[in-house]
Amino acid sequence: MTHSHAFLSWPFELAVNTGVFTTRQVMEGLEPIREVYHDTDGDWQFLCGTTLDTTDLKLVCLGCILEADPTVGELAGMPPLWCASRHAAGEEWVQEPYEPRQDEA
Repeated sequence: MTHSHAFLSWPFELAVNTGVFTTRQVMEGLEPIREVYHDTDGDWQFLCGTTLDTTDLKLVCLGCILEADPTVGELAGMPPLWCASRHAAGEEWVQEPYEPRQDEA
């Protein structure tokens, strides 16, 4: 499957087709993005906060995430080892440093 994105401006320093992690629930529009992690290795995770089931994990392009929720563009400058969270779509993002689990370090 091929697709393309056309954004008036692009907030991230990464390419639009960079692979990022999310959940099936986010991509199907069942849940909003509530948690964003910028990992030490530079990976990004855009999660709903409702599942830890690995079968729900999806690898998608960053452009698809920004299309699904343009507010994540506000987090483009968030440094590695930081996360952002909110309780519901439309709420302000709260950013803070986080400690990775030992198996993630």
